Amino acid sequence: MKRIAIANQKGGVGKTVSCYFLAHLFSKDKYNTLIVDMDPQGNLTSCFFQEIPYENNIKLLFQGQTPSPIKVEENLFLIGADITLSKYEAELKFENFYKLKNLLDKLTFDIVLVDCPPSLGLFTSNALIAVDYVLAPCDTSKFSLLGLGDFFETVEKIKENARTSLEILGIFICGGQERLNLFKNIKSLLEEKYHKYLFDTVIPYSIKVGESISQKKTIFDFLPGHKVSKAYNDLYREIKERIKL
Repeated sequence: MKRIAIANQKGGVGKTVSCYFLAHLFSKDKYNTLIVDMDPQGNLTSCFFQEIPYENNIKLLFQGQTPSPIKVEENLFLIGADITLSKYEAELKFENFYKLKNLLDKLTFDIVLVDCPPSLGLFTSNALIAVDYVLAPCDTSKFSLLGLGDFFETVEKIKENARTSLEILGIFICGGQERLNLFKNIKSLLEEKYHKYLFDTVIPYSIKVGESISQKKTIFDFLPGHKVSKAYNDLYREIKERIKL
């Protein structure tokens, strides 16, 4: 089982969309894939359900129960979330940080992708303790660049304190507008500071991504020949190479 958290404490950088699209690519490639939504906003879950069934809600973990994965497509399963998860965020007991790890240790999937909230609290910590790799999407804003340093420090602290084998899988630029000078400047800084982590693939900005999500379709089904579809397929191949699949 390969477990990957998609995380960044900055919001709006493409975590949920990337989790949704990458999960579909793994499942279409015949990998038995589980998506876990650890974000109380439940945006990933809403790509599949208007309301997640009670028995498939990740909040059950924090009630001392065990949520069940629900099949959403061939080779693709979901443990979802909704806003009611947020009431458990302040429950910082030691054992609460290992809830997701303990659950995943009992499951058998080829791939687990965990969508994290834009924070470094209990739910993101659960994800980072439970997984093998962390994948960090970022946009081309100055704030995103500054936040990566703090985020990687947190990853190292969790790795040390929880004694996990957590690895940084990489950084990829999401929503890039390559003709803009700002994009070129930030990409240059990322290459300089995080060269060994930065994926070659850049996910370009397009309003078609939002349109596909609004219709509960992946970009591959909505516009298979689109530049975003091609970019995610390229990123997928890079990820598979790094995790040795």
